[in-house]
Amino acid sequence: MSTSKTPSSFPELPIASIGRRLAALMYDLLILMGLMMVYGFIALPIASVLGGLNCQPEAMDYRPCVGGPIYQLGAVAVIAGYFFWSWRVAGQTVGMRAWRLILANPDGVQLTWRQCILRAIVAPLSIACLGLGYFSAWARSDKASWHDLISESQVRVLPKRKK
Repeated sequence: MSTSKTPSSFPELPIASIGRRLAALMYDLLILMGLMMVYGFIALPIASVLGGLNCQPEAMDYRPCVGGPIYQLGAVAVIAGYFFWSWRVAGQTVGMRAWRLILANPDGVQLTWRQCILRAIVAPLSIACLGLGYFSAWARSDKASWHDLISESQVRVLPKRKK
């Protein structure tokens, strides 16, 4: 009869697989779509008024408003804010929570703002390079992606809750 010991500290938790991390990212994309809809609902009229553009529903041409730099920077701020807040405060995004993943320093301490910023800059590059930043983790024994390495962070799998 084997008894499995539940990990009691962050370094004892198993490192998250690439598949599990990408699945969590898909969940987060759904959350981001919702956040962007709310952002657009609020920002479009503001961009129209402040920019002096005709972005009214009757015109049916929103490109002058959503293509502008202020609107675009706001969209980036909403996306970055979601990840920064989730990583810094909880160590998990909604998608990571669903897949029982947690993000922290190798010793289990929450990320600093600097680490969050580095991670947020490099993670899109990991995907933009045809996913190479993620998939290169398969060749590493520590399963670290580019953004893990740059931000000196790790994604681990939390144990299942006992009922």
